[in-house]
Amino acid sequence: MEPLLAGIAVNWHGDEEILRLVESWPKDSRFELLVVDNSGSLGDSLSGTQVLEPSRNLGFGGAVNAALERTRAPSILILNSDARPTPGALESLIEGLEIHSEAAGLAPRLLSADGSAQHRWQLRPLPSSLTLLLQSLMIPAGQGSKIEPTAGTLVEQPAAAALALRRRALEAIGGFDEDFFPAWFEDVDLARRLFDSNRQVVYWPAATFEHLLGSTVPRLGYGRFLWIYYRNLGRYLRKHHSHGMAFLARVLTAVAATVRIPLLVVRQPSRASSRREAHSGLTGLLLGTLSGWRLPHAQSRAVGDDLDSEAPGG
Repeated sequence: MEPLLAGIAVNWHGDEEILRLVESWPKDSRFELLVVDNSGSLGDSLSGTQVLEPSRNLGFGGAVNAALERTRAPSILILNSDARPTPGALESLIEGLEIHSEAAGLAPRLLSADGSAQHRWQLRPLPSSLTLLLQSLMIPAGQGSKIEPTAGTLVEQPAAAALALRRRALEAIGGFDEDFFPAWFEDVDLARRLFDSNRQVVYWPAATFEHLLGSTVPRLGYGRFLWIYYRNLGRYLRKHHSHGMAFLARVLTAVAATVRIPLLVVRQPSRASSRREAHSGLTGLLLGTLSGWRLPHAQSRAVGDDLDSEAPGG
């Protein structure tokens, strides 16, 4: 019997989270779970679960694409390692896909450990040029509605922390764009391509998932996070807006980093573990913007030399 739904979870040094996900996964042949171990850290700890061990870090999008080739399930559930279904969530997704037969997929309800909904972060409109330029200045912009939407509401930009998509819709748009490496903006790009091809995602809160939210940044480090995030923001602007917008965003990020470095005396960013880490991270970000994302060398090598070059004007 072929499974009705395949969960694809991507692991990068989140072994404990993956173990909790596997423990919460129902023992039901209708639902299979594939884990892509990008960090190669799981070893033999997940007996009974399909584990893909690539020879290198494929990034989030590349890992999902690789796992998609290993399953024939008609519905795909994309998962962060720190997301796990509550009892009955997978059955509810199957039911929701039957009810919304016209939809390309469903965004389930994400809950924090304290039970609060994450809809403002999870369910957003697609970002405009202005939204992205504000983000380039490190100004929060583009959150979803304060009021949680009702079931069946169309969602332009659902987060891929837990996202159910019909296989045919995911394949029709070519899966994830692996150039958004290793993470950030790959799900925004996916949502944009779904939207542009008139493939709709709807909110389905009857299926709930627990999500820790933000567990990757501490493992990655504040500096690498900043460098990768703003580099991929520029890549998204070049792809979906213009080279000029991408260049402007890079300039604005350089300005924002320059202004924030002296302000560290009075304010430490919440994502940084210390002012020292914040100073190093912002300095690295400034070097990245000024060098066209070729410096610092450590960050540049981490994403691969083939992904470092900027397009003209980018």
